[in-house]
Amino acid sequence: MKQLLLSAICILILSGCVSTQTSSPTDTNPVAAKPKYETYIQVGQVMPLQTVTTIDGQNIDLTNPDKRKLVILFATWCSDSQRAMKALHESDILNQEDLQIVAIARENTVEEIEKFRQERNITIDLVADVDRSIYKQFASAGIPRFVMVDKNNLIVNEVLAEGENQIELIQW
Repeated sequence: MKQLLLSAICILILSGCVSTQTSSPTDTNPVAAKPKYETYIQVGQVMPLQTVTTIDGQNIDLTNPDKRKLVILFATWCSDSQRAMKALHESDILNQEDLQIVAIARENTVEEIEKFRQERNITIDLVADVDRSIYKQFASAGIPRFVMVDKNNLIVNEVLAEGENQIELIQW
């Protein structure tokens, strides 16, 4: 029975977009325990990134005071991330002139991201985070994540955007 339970938990972890799952020390039933997504940023905090380099070699200044920023932490292999990127590109958010959007692909190579961009006609700036060094500044697990940043480079909102209606979660 224990082996079956462990096998089921391993399958759930490997099949989802979450790479770690933990339970509280007081939990007695690990199956009933909800995943814990430790987040390292808070509303009102200065955005931990100042610049990133896109897969095309372009440096992006995330401290630009003329624009709000939407930072998307995602992975090309994650179904929730794929759904979020599709919804984003079907929304009018891309038409907001005072908004800069950067999507950071966790655990993806430049080649994988280029293929993803081409197959899905992605038009926003994409950044590779092969070793999770960028992602680790934001959270321990869970994608896609939307981080909304104001013109003063302060975090306004941060959400884990799993499931449906993800674009509705983007609010300043």
